Amino acid sequence: MTDSPFATAPFDPERSNRTCRLPGGRKLGYAEGGDPNGVPVFYFHGFPGSRLEATLLPPSGIRLIGVDRPGYGLSTPRPRRKLVDWPKDIAALADHLGLERFGVVGVSGGAPYASSVAHGLPERVNALALVCGLGPPEAPGMMFGRRGSVGAALRYPGARVFMAALGRRIMLSDRALKRMRDWRGRRRPRPAADMELRNGPMMQFMVASWREGLRRSSLGMAGDARIYGEPWHFALKDISVPTGVWHGRADTVVPVSIGEHYAAHVPGAAAHFSENDGHFSLAVNAYPAVADFLKARA
Repeated sequence: MTDSPFATAPFDPERSNRTCRLPGGRKLGYAEGGDPNGVPVFYFHGFPGSRLEATLLPPSGIRLIGVDRPGYGLSTPRPRRKLVDWPKDIAALADHLGLERFGVVGVSGGAPYASSVAHGLPERVNALALVCGLGPPEAPGMMFGRRGSVGAALRYPGARVFMAALGRRIMLSDRALKRMRDWRGRRRPRPAADMELRNGPMMQFMVASWREGLRRSSLGMAGDARIYGEPWHFALKDISVPTGVWHGRADTVVPVSIGEHYAAHVPGAAAHFSENDGHFSLAVNAYPAVADFLKARA
């Protein structure tokens, strides 16, 4: 990469701190990036994360709308929320914005939410893009809920709340975050492509996004941790919108086996597997192709 693809200006407060009042009174926080007159696409952030991710890689010709899930950033917490609830929230936000049709993209922990919207609103979703995404609990390599000591602990509400609160404290502390990254780097070395980005503008943007998502509470993170381990309310074979899957084979955060599971079970999914990309480098290197995919199916 010669020229940086990242946004060079600070977050634009006018475009990055918007809210929508939902039926019932809850608020959804959202941010807009890219071309205001481009193809509308809803962006669902990682775990943790925030709406600000939509402003990191401004794609040409796309109006990218990043949305805080309940309990993150500017969005009101919703106790006992379910994956099936998310399409209703997005439909209400789309109505608020005057959007009849739109694309959806889920990155990392946002992939289950993007999949749920594509399944729940097939008459409104033009296309679904899944980038280095987490999947349903039965996908090979998913360590939440059914497998792994961490996943087993997260079945218990007290453990989820404690671990989310601990994660928040780490994310909000420069020192703690550096120590955690150093420890994880020794335990699970990052691929070279990810290491190139570690100390650059992408990591600075991601830390800012994580902190924005967690600045008020850890409730969004705790809700996600539960949902990732729960059975989905639909099967991947029932997704009917055009779907693209992107995953790096060098990903040490979300194993490529999950991307392969999506590719094998979503009908007609166009799969793109990069041999050398890790979790973070894929999001950078694949974004032009993801944008082209979404524009072509608008």
